[in-house]
Amino acid sequence: MWFTSLFQLQRRSVIALSATAIALIAGVVVFSARLSQGQALASRANDPAPMLDVSTHNPLVRVNLTPEPQKQLELAIDGPYRVVAPGTNRILAHGERLAESAIKTTNNSIRIGNADLRINQVEIVPVNSPSIWVGDNLFRGTIRIARAPGEKLIAINHVPLEDYLASVVNSEMPASFADSAREAQAIIARTYVLAKMTGHPQFDVYASTRSQKYKGYQYRDAAGKRLAGESTKSREHVRATAGIVCTYQGKLFTTYYSAVCGGSTVRGDSVFEDSVPLLQSVTCDWCKEARLYRWQSALPKQKVEQVVKDHLKSKGQTFGSLVSITPVTKPDGGLPYYAVSDGRSRQEIAGTTFRVSLPAGTLQSPHFTAKIVGTEVQFSGRGHGHTVGLCQWGADGLGKAGRTSPQILNYYYPGVTLVRLKDNSVR
Repeated sequence: MWFTSLFQLQRRSVIALSATAIALIAGVVVFSARLSQGQALASRANDPAPMLDVSTHNPLVRVNLTPEPQKQLELAIDGPYRVVAPGTNRILAHGERLAESAIKTTNNSIRIGNADLRINQVEIVPVNSPSIWVGDNLFRGTIRIARAPGEKLIAINHVPLEDYLASVVNSEMPASFADSAREAQAIIARTYVLAKMTGHPQFDVYASTRSQKYKGYQYRDAAGKRLAGESTKSREHVRATAGIVCTYQGKLFTTYYSAVCGGSTVRGDSVFEDSVPLLQSVTCDWCKEARLYRWQSALPKQKVEQVVKDHLKSKGQTFGSLVSITPVTKPDGGLPYYAVSDGRSRQEIAGTTFRVSLPAGTLQSPHFTAKIVGTEVQFSGRGHGHTVGLCQWGADGLGKAGRTSPQILNYYYPGVTLVRLKDNSVR
């Protein structure tokens, strides 16, 4: 009976999730009022925030734990469990626990432990949560394993939104950051994932910086030591902001953010196609304590030159020997571009193109200057990440200067409207 009840509850949650996403994207707003900088968070006294009329503010989030499909997954379960066919009550296998095992796909089946299951997807439902390990991470909720092309597998964690957020806050921001900064992180992380809930048929977000960092309930480091993926403090920050989201013109938007802007953020529409107008370039003097506020690196000139040649070749252009890389002035706060010259021609390349094309870790952000010294190119840059939206280290600086979460959010998303989701869910 426990299993049937749990499965039915999960099905209701998925249905509620669909209704939530549709209502949110449609911008169904009961009341609309912008929080002024002096107002407290909506979760506090007098509950000043307007409310979105949706079915639940704690739906299941589908988190892809495998950004690239894998030939095999390492799985362990610390207690009783059932393996079921998704969308049915059919139990395919069960056990009291599962020692660490390699999960593989063979022909038309998924092999879990000693069970060879001829099915394309399975869902592992534990009696107690958290108890499922995927690799070195322990997760709350359930795990869905699905076959992928090339006899590979993907693993998707189905977890309640507020549990997911407790891990994201800890994974994205150090515990030493100001409470108001971590509350702001909870709000933008909640908004980000809800805005992504109408896309992919199998999952909503990735567990990495491709979406938002999510380490689950616990994780093991390289030495095998268990570390907390969430904490009492991160859960407090999520509860303090329960149901609060960012909106623009009555709708959710993708609340982009990065680690360190290095002095100013970049206008969103110069980087992301789905950017909204309030993702403006803002000056930020609050992230100077960050290690990557300023940085330096170097590469052999030949390697940089080859990257330039390959990029221009893909556009049908030729390029000789690299002579200079010069920043192109963009006074509108947009994405930085760089003019590359071989002495005969001059071409422009986006800073983001340089960042993703050069070896990982060479450029921490698209903001840099480059100097050719002998046989190497020396880079000096600022910031870490794409630098659109909220600056996490800047948010910490603002928080430690006494700014509230709404004030921090208004600083990085000028004109943002904070609203609270109605909670009609059955707990």
